[in-house]
Amino acid sequence: MEVELANTEPEKLLAKGNEAIAMAAIDAGCLLYFGYPITPQNDIPEFLSKHLPALGGEFIQAESEIASINLLLGAVATGARAMTSSSSPGISLMQEGISYLGGSELPAVIINISRSGPGLGGISPSQGDYFQATRGGGHGDYRVLVLAPSTVQEMYDLTFLAFDLADKYRNPAMILGDALIGQMKEPLLRKAPSGMDLPPKTWALTGAEGRKPNLLKSLYLQDGALSDHKLEALPEIRTDEKGRGPLRNLLG
Repeated sequence: MEVELANTEPEKLLAKGNEAIAMAAIDAGCLLYFGYPITPQNDIPEFLSKHLPALGGEFIQAESEIASINLLLGAVATGARAMTSSSSPGISLMQEGISYLGGSELPAVIINISRSGPGLGGISPSQGDYFQATRGGGHGDYRVLVLAPSTVQEMYDLTFLAFDLADKYRNPAMILGDALIGQMKEPLLRKAPSGMDLPPKTWALTGAEGRKPNLLKSLYLQDGALSDHKLEALPEIRTDEKGRGPLRNLLG
């Protein structure tokens, strides 16, 4: 499948869910991908390894999932849109890196095409990663934004949305799919949404010529500094009086 950026007119395709995610990432302006092979999400790195270099992007197959998530952290710290993808046990290996992303208030998109477990498990479809995804997944009382597509079309639409939400809230966003929706083919209407109006990334590490250096970190050792750092983010992520969080408010 030869793929360029999305046309202004809708393009109807027959595509796998994993391919829809890869196309959405490209259309959302993600030109940096870091990952490590694991079934059943390998269509995503395979697709991006072919098309990103042709679009001026970079595809890096890291030596492990741990390396992948840390490469992702470095990339998004510069303000670039970047992504990684894996499957259940691979996401488990990424958890400390994801907690660094959350603690450093960095936007990143992480794809989990989940499979059966626990432990090594198998490669059959499973929704067994729900608690891992929605309850933070690692230490530090952080949360990620989680979008769970139910169709190939939603694999495309919600991946595009994930990049905007990550940038809006300066927080990692995760697409929680599974082996079934990742591998099956359905009609896909490919037309990139208009996207959100997002604030400039004045926090990004882009060189400090002419301005004070930016500092991105999750380690605050002074007395009370860590709790103050976490509380500063609460106005953006706390629920309203009805218990609805920012994503529920956004989508109604």
